[in-house]
Amino acid sequence: MNVWCAAALVLIGMSACGGGKKTPDWEFRYGDLGSDNGLQFEIPNHIFDLVTETPALLPDADGYVQPETEAPDVVSDGDTAPPDPDVKKDVQEDDGACQPACKFEDGTEKQCGPDGCGSICGYCDWGQVCADGLCKEYCEPKCTLPDGTKKQCGPDGCYGECPPGCSDGYICGEDQLCYPFCDHDANCLGKECGSDGCGGTCGLCGIGLVCDGEAGKCIPDPCGDVPKDKGKCTDANVLQECVDGKLKETPCASLGADYFCKWDGPTQKFVCSQGCVPQCKWDDGTPKECGYDGCYGECGTCTPGWTCKSGTCYPVAGAECGWITEKGWCDAGLLWFCVNNKLYIDDCQANGMKCSFDTGTGKFKCKL
Repeated sequence: MNVWCAAALVLIGMSACGGGKKTPDWEFRYGDLGSDNGLQFEIPNHIFDLVTETPALLPDADGYVQPETEAPDVVSDGDTAPPDPDVKKDVQEDDGACQPACKFEDGTEKQCGPDGCGSICGYCDWGQVCADGLCKEYCEPKCTLPDGTKKQCGPDGCYGECPPGCSDGYICGEDQLCYPFCDHDANCLGKECGSDGCGGTCGLCGIGLVCDGEAGKCIPDPCGDVPKDKGKCTDANVLQECVDGKLKETPCASLGADYFCKWDGPTQKFVCSQGCVPQCKWDDGTPKECGYDGCYGECGTCTPGWTCKSGTCYPVAGAECGWITEKGWCDAGLLWFCVNNKLYIDDCQANGMKCSFDTGTGKFKCKL
């Protein structure tokens, strides 16, 4: 074996001189992975010019073998041209990130509230609350009826609804309680008043009338003009009271010779009381409308807002109308008239006129 052959055997692993053992492709890329073949040599790239049997894949300068690849076949349906790899897409695909919803439908920005992505759209100032995306002044919700019953639905007087709200098949009545869905018009057919079965009413009765709930009709008030919370004393020493919507009369003398009907200050109503004889009549027998009765009580009470002078009630502008109707009333040159249960005054004398009844209109008027 000559020197050149020995060198070739060492350098190319016996591929050209004797044996014909071919070096595996992976040894070109990674070198010996652990077999004990004795001393190894680093082979310069130019030495491969001497190799007569070259592998199909040769390493680059760094020892990496680039595998041969073929361009994939492009399948076309005949109508669509194959995509150009050099042309970039104009629209970038959505990366799936959550987009905060902090605008109303009209495009205005929300001031507060959840943004739909686990955060909020903003903060409200101290003393404010967030109501449907807007910051508003704090308000105490009112979800309790006067009798202490909790409201079940309807507005809370602030910016929301009273919980819990009505379930499916139920509606919120006028009293803000939930009722099974019903037909107001059908339930009120032929009724003037009373419950509609839906939390509301079929109608209201006028002054001097009350509702017969069973019949749904307005009937004359059995109590008449007797105040329901105060009662009334008659000239015959009879106590009249309105109890459960019915008139109750009690002759005070039937309780004893020294019992009299009078006003009781502590209870703020008329009662039959024993003792002092009330003085609620003038010497001529004319009854007093109001004022002290001489027995620690009052002879009567005036219409709210009116004043009591010498046992007589006098109207005051702006007060309730009392017995003065829309026809009006003349008193010492003054015209009193009523509009929407409120008293008004017109000084006829100050305008050079007189207050008198006008037969054409059927009302009192200031006339020349």
